[in-house]
Formats: sequence, structure tokens, C-alpha cells
Amino acid sequence: MKERLPKITIGQKPIYKKIAEDVDLFSLFQSIEEVHNNCFIFESLGDEGDFSRYSVIGFAPEMIISAHERTLTIDGVAYHVENPYQSLEEMMPQATIARNYAGGLVGYVGYDAVNYFESSLRVKIHPDFPQFMFGVYTDGVVLDKLTNELFYFYYTCDRSHLLDLKIGAHKVGQLSISSSGDSSDQQEHAEAVAYVQEEIRKGNTFQCEVGFKSKYKIRGDTVAIYEKLREVNPSPFMYFLKFGDKKIIGASPELLFSLRDGEMETRPLAGTVKRGKTMIEDRQLARTLLNNPKEIAEHTMLVDLHRNDIGRVAQFGTVKVRDLMSIKKFSHVQHISSTITGFIKPTETMFSGLASNFPAGTLSGAPKIESMKIIERLEKEARGPYGGAVGQFGFNGDCTFAIAIRTLFLAGESAFTQTSGGIVLDSTPEGEYQEIQRKLAAMKKVLSL
Repeated sequence: MKERLPKITIGQKPIYKKIAEDVDLFSLFQSIEEVHNNCFIFESLGDEGDFSRYSVIGFAPEMIISAHERTLTIDGVAYHVENPYQSLEEMMPQATIARNYAGGLVGYVGYDAVNYFESSLRVKIHPDFPQFMFGVYTDGVVLDKLTNELFYFYYTCDRSHLLDLKIGAHKVGQLSISSSGDSSDQQEHAEAVAYVQEEIRKGNTFQCEVGFKSKYKIRGDTVAIYEKLREVNPSPFMYFLKFGDKKIIGASPELLFSLRDGEMETRPLAGTVKRGKTMIEDRQLARTLLNNPKEIAEHTMLVDLHRNDIGRVAQFGTVKVRDLMSIKKFSHVQHISSTITGFIKPTETMFSGLASNFPAGTLSGAPKIESMKIIERLEKEARGPYGGAVGQFGFNGDCTFAIAIRTLFLAGESAFTQTSGGIVLDSTPEGEYQEIQRKLAAMKKVLSL
């Protein structure tokens, strides 16, 4: 007999009220994080773009939902279901009418959640992190950065009195960080590169993303890590997610999937070069990147993969490459970027939309399934949330998820960050290892501070 899951209930539409102007949102979050075991902040920093106008805070969600294998856990109660991911959709209320953020399921979908989407795969499951984890947030704080107005929204219960808007100076707590080493050394990574190239020669893959973890022991005020990350590596998708002793702190440059008013979007980044020390050198490096046959071939292949992924749930004839091979610059690296869009079929939803694009081709390879099988053989440890998605399924039927990269994952005092690189036939072990080090540079700089 199928277990009956609790339904999420909300009012007909959210109520928004302005509560302040010119408030430092990060300071507000610091005061919230001090007193709440479950909370989050989403920000967009760096270049202005589609996702940069609003920043959001949530605290004390109504439910915590997580999954492991076929067990869906809701506020500590275990339910045995056929597919926990599909159960999320069953629990959601009918979409509310709201154009802006109006609450929803906020959290992450781990790389190992692909086991729910693809029956031919059985990837390792991380021992410290559920395959996905979400808080059910029915109220929250929204900052409109255009006007610097702070709004609070809710459905039935107004908890705005819990917010301390008279924010004083935050007392920085003690923080201790020590390195526990990498899960692979340079020689082992070189052997992985050679293995992938042999698989390419056999015709099993064209490109495959293989990497390794850098591990840490961290004690103390982890919000200080996020504060430094905001300074060192401002990115389109900044986040601090807190589920008790599990925390995800990141500065992702890459959108995995969004759905807004029926239009889907994905923005693969593939092709990397360092930043120049001067503007002239920066442009020379960008020019070299855009004229590198290897990087162009790799990016084009992944654009085709993303077009195919979004096309599985798109209305016929609506998939477009809106922006092909532009350059996106970040604090330590610059990437080749493209934007793929399409209108979702009436029979599909934000849940099936994310699943069709998961995980990103830029974190797996092409073809995707065979590449993931190779990753499973080569990477010693489960990826966990790394390479998955961080974001929200909105009560308004829209969603936004960034790829969980350039991110620190904490479970108690144990923490790790992970990076991978796209290996192709023309790759060199030294070049691939240096690319990983460049991608790691911003997070390593933050943790060294």
C-alpha cells in the first residue's frame, strides 16, 4: 500500500509588505543565522544580469525534506516510496499567482540523485549528505537591489516581528580551518586522464569530467567563510544553505536550469583560461581561448548536449541558442559561455525540466550516461552535492538552480570542495591539473584567509 505523504499547504497568493530601506542584507542574514538552525541566503553578485536584481533570505522552514535511496524523510519521519524525487511534486500545492519569489522548496539536489532519473546508473551515495535536501519556506525576506527596498512576504502567518532590523555590528566568531589533503594526487589524476583518453579511443565517450576533492576540518563561525567568498569571488549565484550541521557555501558561476513563465534556460560554461594581470593581457587570454580549436570543439559539443537535454521537455521548434560563445569573467578565471532556451511542453513541469537537464553536461561529459559510468569508476569517493544543483522550486511554478561548483560542503566539522576538468583526446595531464588548480584558486584563497 502506498504511503500517504503530507501535503504542503499555502494561501491563495502571497502578501508582500515593505519593511525597510537601505538595510545591509548580509548583516541581517548574520543575525538570522545566529539563532536559526535552518536558514539560507541567495544573492547574485558581480556582473548585473537576469538573476541579479533580487536577493532572498529564508529562516525556520515549515518542513525539512530529504532523501536517501527510496526513503523520503519529512521532519524526521521516514516514508518508503518508489521515487523520492517524484514524491516532491506530489507534495507541492497548486501553483500560486506570483511573478516574484514567493517561497517554495529551497535546497540542493545532489549529483547522486541521478539514480532517481536514470535507471541504468547506480552512482555512489555520499555517507554525510542526503541525495537531496529541501526546506519548505512559506515566508521570507526579499531585497530589491534596484531600489534597495526590503520586503517581507507570507501567506497566512506574519513572522516579520522576528526580524531584527536594528542590526548592530556582528561579532565575528572564532574560526579554525585545517587542510586534510586531496583525495587524489597529481600522478593519480594523470592516470585518470590517460584512462579517459583510452575510453575516447574505444569510442565510449568524447569528453569526460573527472576531478578530486580537497578536504578540510573546520570549526567555528562558518558565515565568515561566506563573507570572504563574497569579497574574493563575487558570482551570479552566491549561497549559504544551513540544515543544522550541514552547510553548503558557494559562489557558482553557472546556471544549470531555470524556468520562468514557461521559458526554460540553461547556460553551459566550458573552456577555461586564467585572468590576466592587466586589461590587455586579459583580452589576449580571452582571444586565445576563443581561438583554441580544442576549447571550441569541447564547448560546441556541450552546447549540443544541452540543446538535446532541454529539447526533451521543450515544445517542438522552440529550442534556441540565444548567445553562442561569449566570454564570462570571474575573479580568477574566464570561461566560454552560451545560453540555450526553449518553451516547456504543457505536459511537463519544473521537476521534469530539471531532471532532463541533470546533471549538467559540463559536470559529466558527452555522451552523458557513458561519461558518468567512467566517472564512477575513476573518482574514489561519492560526489555528494558537488556537481548537482542548488536552488529552489517555487510555489509559483518557476524554478532556478545553479550548478553546485566553486562550493564548500560541510557536515559537522568535516568539509570538502571539489573540482573537475573536461578531458578530451587532445588533453595533457599537466594542462588538466592546472585547470583544476585555477578553478580551486578562489576557494583556496578564501580558506587560507
